Amino acid sequence: MIKAVFCDVDNTLTSSKTRTIPASALEAIQQARKNGVKVFAATGRQTRTYEEGKILHGIPLDGYVAVNGQFCYLPDDTVVHKVVLDPVDLAVILRLADELNFACCMIETERIYLTKIDENVRSFHEMIQIPLPMVSSADGAINRDVLSIAPYISVETEAQITPYLKNCDFVRFNPYNCDVISRKGGKDVGMQAMLDYFGLSTDQAMAIGDGHNDISILKAAGVGVTIGQCHPDVMAAADYHAPEADEDGIWHTFEKFGLI
Repeated sequence: MIKAVFCDVDNTLTSSKTRTIPASALEAIQQARKNGVKVFAATGRQTRTYEEGKILHGIPLDGYVAVNGQFCYLPDDTVVHKVVLDPVDLAVILRLADELNFACCMIETERIYLTKIDENVRSFHEMIQIPLPMVSSADGAINRDVLSIAPYISVETEAQITPYLKNCDFVRFNPYNCDVISRKGGKDVGMQAMLDYFGLSTDQAMAIGDGHNDISILKAAGVGVTIGQCHPDVMAAADYHAPEADEDGIWHTFEKFGLI
């Protein structure tokens, strides 16, 4: 019996066309929680910041598996789980960013900032309709808690720099950038931390997503659900495929599995 749902945000909870959350999805969440099902956002976004968390403001949730599982917290700001980047790897990424001339988004516990703005940065933020964070120097970042860094690079450049990083993984859901996270993290690790906190098992969890950064959680949950248009690798990780968010995919999934 499903007692907890972990739902990706972009292109899963939100429409890929309007970048808003359909009314049917909001109603499904509300009804499921009334029925005793816990509902969590499981996203690459740093939802504690205004820019990336605004879309979820006012939506009652039981918790947030944010920054691809690196930072998990409750609505009262209780931190359930936190993983930061290896400072050595962080220093390597920043050095490569200078040498190869690419921008990075720095994701810390309480703030997000860009090292610079380029065409990939503009394209990404236009795609997901999030305002551009401020531009700031990354000087001193290796001495702070950096949850994740998002280099604005192609898949080819990602493959080029991967061998230089010893304690990080790359996760991606779009062509413009990727997220570099600790190997000790991931959405699946964040989900498990939340389940442990509430005394639930993975068999009681459902994960819903659409991107490569969702594969770990789709495989780990008792039920993995993909939604909308997904890469075949993502589809292969799931037990069930639901319609697009615009086609009431969240409502359809909750109804099918008896959550509402």
